[in-house]
Amino acid sequence: MADKDTATSDAVAPEVEEEVSVPTLDGEEEFQFVEDPAFEIDYKGDCAYEVGVTVPVANETKQSEELFDELKSHAEVPGFRKGRAPKLILERRFGKAIRSDVEGRLVSAAFRKLIADEKLRPLKIPDVDGLEDDDAERGADEPLKFTLKFEVMPRVELGSYRGVAVERPVVTVDKSDIDEALEESRMRNAVFETLEKGKSKDGDQVVIDFRGTIDDDQEFQGGTASDYPYILGSQHFFPEFEEVLAGCKAGAELSCEVTLPDTTPNEDLRGKKATFAITVKELKRRKPPKLDNEFAKQAGFDDLKALRASVKEQLQSNSSGASQQVAEARALQAVIDASTFEIPQTMLTEIAEDQYQNEVRRLMSQRVPLNQIEGREDELREQAKTGALREMQELTVLNQIGDAEKVEVTEADFEAEIASVAERAGTPAEAVTQYIQEEESRRNSYEDRIFRAKSLAVIMDNAEVTDKEVARDEVEEPETK
Repeated sequence: MADKDTATSDAVAPEVEEEVSVPTLDGEEEFQFVEDPAFEIDYKGDCAYEVGVTVPVANETKQSEELFDELKSHAEVPGFRKGRAPKLILERRFGKAIRSDVEGRLVSAAFRKLIADEKLRPLKIPDVDGLEDDDAERGADEPLKFTLKFEVMPRVELGSYRGVAVERPVVTVDKSDIDEALEESRMRNAVFETLEKGKSKDGDQVVIDFRGTIDDDQEFQGGTASDYPYILGSQHFFPEFEEVLAGCKAGAELSCEVTLPDTTPNEDLRGKKATFAITVKELKRRKPPKLDNEFAKQAGFDDLKALRASVKEQLQSNSSGASQQVAEARALQAVIDASTFEIPQTMLTEIAEDQYQNEVRRLMSQRVPLNQIEGREDELREQAKTGALREMQELTVLNQIGDAEKVEVTEADFEAEIASVAERAGTPAEAVTQYIQEEESRRNSYEDRIFRAKSLAVIMDNAEVTDKEVARDEVEEPETK
């Protein structure tokens, strides 16, 4: 079973750090303390620990002797045959390096013993304080002392997750829903036909030539094009383009002035005024096919009645899926509200920063001006912090429930997930399998997702679900706090 504390997401989501696997130095697996170290554990809250460690001298003495014996057998020292150099000479030449090596081994071994004895699940290798001046201050008969600082995985004291009362919104598909879906299908299958007369409106295709210039009629890269098919209302160009093209006729000669945005690839152009000369060469308007038996046959159905029945079934399936997602979100939120959490602040900060940066990139891809994004920084960061906390609470709750219920991810579960991914992506299952198996971490991510899905199923299988008829817009987005 993969590490269940590794967070995964379908998209961008940012990943929660993996629980650390403390590295083992050569021979450390069999490390045995001559005298056990003493630990002074100071829990700082929010999963943060500071642990004072005292390692008795006998351990350092034993490790040093073993390393010197090993070194003596193959060390080459001028004036002595290999393996014959006196220990005093070896101590002068290699003593500092060996002492550092021994300290490193003892620090690592002490940390491993600490997390084993206390059943801790550290996020990272600890920070070690107190060794910097050790060589200058500590005598040969004094114990090794240092402080370990580290955070552990999020913790949760679970509230009740069986018998959760949850209301599931239900929408009945009616004739207007089917009509709307069929109309959307007609528009997707529409073709553009030349408009001989009339003016442009949203949704029309305007075929244009344009030439952009700056600084006394100088053209710039990306500012000129011919026979460009632009869809009015798509907002893929500057707002000023939309304004002058709205209500235009074929043959029109237009112009507009644009302040080039902060997202312009060429940094030298950002913020500059550009003038665009635009020629409207042709107007085209969508002509959708008739909604009749012929349209149904082209879609693969016997007649329009069969097409309507299929559309109704698909809409009902989509509606049921959305309703279930809302119910699951409500049930999971109820468990979260009933639980008590301890969250490592470092992890929370890192995930929040990832979410903030992802949102900034998303807004920039939508051509939102950089100054507007910067003006919303406090708001966006607060949203990211809330989202990061929610994500960590969900992961922690589901992992804990999975452990409590002894959830296992079987090969059959994994194969079913692959089949589902392949169907959604329209890709052969073999290709999905190959992609997932290329990296162990990738397979672990999918197994983690399955593990948490099965944990959520435990909640829902034992929930008291009540269906309630609601309007469609009430199930479009799952509720979250």
